[in-house]
Amino acid sequence: MKRYFTLLFFGILLFACSNKTEAPIVSNLTPTEKSAKIIAADNRFGIEIFQKVNASLAVPQNTMISPLSISLALAMAFNGAAGNTKTQMEDMLHKANLTADDINQSYKDLVSSLVSHDPLVELSISNAIFYRNSFHIKDNFITTNQNYYQAEVSGLDFSNTTETLNTVNGWVNTQTKGKIDKIIDKVNPEDIMYLLNAIYFNGQWTYSFNTQDTSDQNFTKEDNTAIQVPTMSIENPFNYYSQTDFQLLEMPYGSGKYSMLIFLPASGKKVDDVISQLTSDNIINWISKLTEQKKKVYLPKFEFKFDASLVDELKALGMTDAFDYAKANLSGISDDAKLAISEVKHKTYIKVDERGTEAAAVTGITIIATAIGPDFNTFRVDHPFVFAIREQDTNAILFIGKVMDPSQM
Repeated sequence: MKRYFTLLFFGILLFACSNKTEAPIVSNLTPTEKSAKIIAADNRFGIEIFQKVNASLAVPQNTMISPLSISLALAMAFNGAAGNTKTQMEDMLHKANLTADDINQSYKDLVSSLVSHDPLVELSISNAIFYRNSFHIKDNFITTNQNYYQAEVSGLDFSNTTETLNTVNGWVNTQTKGKIDKIIDKVNPEDIMYLLNAIYFNGQWTYSFNTQDTSDQNFTKEDNTAIQVPTMSIENPFNYYSQTDFQLLEMPYGSGKYSMLIFLPASGKKVDDVISQLTSDNIINWISKLTEQKKKVYLPKFEFKFDASLVDELKALGMTDAFDYAKANLSGISDDAKLAISEVKHKTYIKVDERGTEAAAVTGITIIATAIGPDFNTFRVDHPFVFAIREQDTNAILFIGKVMDPSQM
């Protein structure tokens, strides 16, 4: 069990099961065969998207993503995909051998189990769909995401951009307890839907640090410059493993069902040297080699936010058609217009201190209409068109023509 759930929140924050059983009532998670496939697929996808995000950074910076948040948001969008768009998403998410029902039911079971797993750890996972209320959405798309993902669904007047922004971003702010205040900056005329996932985690260390033991200590960056940072310290038995390129320490939360894994590069190695070795199989192998050892641990306090558009990374992993106006097939959402995905925005927050860890993540997928239907309240003349001038009483056409280049005199 431990090896399956360790990787769900990979990035800086990785959660794993532990051998500690201090809480009076703690559930044990035994995934079904299909759930195990979902977890393995998400772990693989999570590592791949993390590596892509890391490689895309122009300069080194604090980085964290939530693969589970990204996967859940994409799973809701997947329920509206068809044709090659659906196939590409299946392949990218490593779920080609699973049916839509398998995927949806497995996620429903997994989320339900995770949020009630450890009474000493607070974990909430929420989903929402906000759509333009003048646009027809297929009932099956809505009910599927309501039934399996408990998605909150609301039709909004997108023409009232202030109200829409307040509603969508207010939901984000509430679900993350104020740690992430917004996911969209503006409502574009072509936007017809926002698919959202939010995850909030708050766990106390099983072995809390004493604040009196925290002091400023040197922290040497990869350019060899040294800075002073508040550093916590504790001495306790922890699960530990070392190899040539890094040391691995596991620090449990609450009753021990969740934990943080810390990969510390060896002397002469860099963070990218560790990241390049990350695969699901490697991590499972390393975890299996953890042994309990008494360690004096020094861990810097840290708190940061990270945000990124994942469009380029998802395209690089093979999900291209969904973003292509001409090729996207999201007919499972609506037949009233040609739809595509314009943005997959991801934001995260983490704070690590003597007490424990507070973390949050939000993924927002924006669906746009690229060819509008008659009930859509936007008319955008953005390509060559035909015009006519008529007399109303007789319907006599006085002039008729076309415009191929409005700038041409």
